[in-house]
Amino acid sequence: MKTTTKLGLLFVAITSAHPVWAADQTVTLEDGRQVVLHDDFTWSYSQQPAIALSANSTATKPATTVEAIPVKSDLNAQSAIPVITVAKAAKVSLTSPKNIQQISDSGVDILLLAPRYEDGELFIPTMMTNQGSKSVMSVALRVTLNDADNQKLESKDLVLWRSIKRMPDTYFRAKTQEHGKDIIFSVPKMDNYTIQAEVIDIELW
Repeated sequence: MKTTTKLGLLFVAITSAHPVWAADQTVTLEDGRQVVLHDDFTWSYSQQPAIALSANSTATKPATTVEAIPVKSDLNAQSAIPVITVAKAAKVSLTSPKNIQQISDSGVDILLLAPRYEDGELFIPTMMTNQGSKSVMSVALRVTLNDADNQKLESKDLVLWRSIKRMPDTYFRAKTQEHGKDIIFSVPKMDNYTIQAEVIDIELW
């Protein structure tokens, strides 16, 4: 099993037992290496203590941060590991620059980025990665926003991506990353909200 797949499974196990916005977690792989699972849905190898080398051994390569998903070279990379596949409430904080949540379905990872508030509206940008072997024609979410006391503020169905069949230039191709449509709520400004998002439609081609 590949390292990224194992890390994905470990991340699922950890996030199912802790809140989505929990602190960083450190896990040890079968080969003894340690990785840090960050609370903004990225991961990196942990710095290891220096190890004495024998005369026949070579120098150990320094620890590096590894991206778990392929991205287009002309987009800002968003390292991500699949976290959840079902609807789950997540914290939305206007006072934190951290990403909110990642959901995965049918080989598509959808990352809800750090929010902003402008002119009476809450904006949540989205970034999507197509990890499958087919082009994605459409992606739709059902999102519900609550206040900090879990009182419902607004709910809507939203198409994040739509391609035009037989127009290849519009396709969301395999092994690429694209910006999805912003999620926008017309709600009073608050420091914190909670959001629940679930995939309701993904069309592949």
